[in-house]
Amino acid sequence: MSIPVYDKEGKIVESEEFPEEFNIPPHYNSIFDHIRYVRNSLRRGTASTKRRGEVSGGGRKPWRQKGTGRARQGSIRSPIWKGGGIVFGPEPRNFKTSIPDNVKKLSIKSSISQKLIDEKLIIVKDVVFEKPSTKNALEFLRKLNINSPTLVVYSDENGEVKKSFRNIVKVTPLFYQFINSYEILKHDYLLMTKEAYLKIKEVWGND
Repeated sequence: MSIPVYDKEGKIVESEEFPEEFNIPPHYNSIFDHIRYVRNSLRRGTASTKRRGEVSGGGRKPWRQKGTGRARQGSIRSPIWKGGGIVFGPEPRNFKTSIPDNVKKLSIKSSISQKLIDEKLIIVKDVVFEKPSTKNALEFLRKLNINSPTLVVYSDENGEVKKSFRNIVKVTPLFYQFINSYEILKHDYLLMTKEAYLKIKEVWGND
């Protein structure tokens, strides 16, 4: 099937043949696996607490075992003391998981296909800004009648696209090599420059 290609003025200038490998019924299991993989990789895993052996103090017994009328204690580092160690608290960990390359590829194809089904996929030609300009980027989106969260996928040939779009609320510029199902489906619209689209088709379209 073919999809329209727009220019910076929001006018259809040509059509692009959409490859059959991207025009597939979305495979939701692979999308789920890929989104979980991406979200896990974004987790920092730095939460940490000190165990009984890591807090300061407690070098000697607070008071003698018998004769004081108080409960016996062996150390002020005990978890029942204020300032003592934490029992079963979080430790630094790595949340990253892994998925097979074929699952990742199927997921990206399925996500793009879903945007195509929803008619939320837009390809734009000649998107080049001579210098970073948020004003020009906003005007560009207005001409395309886009006012929802949008993922803008660009390539090396697209000039200052990243710097022009990055300050717009709910708009995320993303280099084509880092495209993933999480970012695609998190946004209402998927806007790709034609250069980025051709490279995505080359990288992810081959079986």
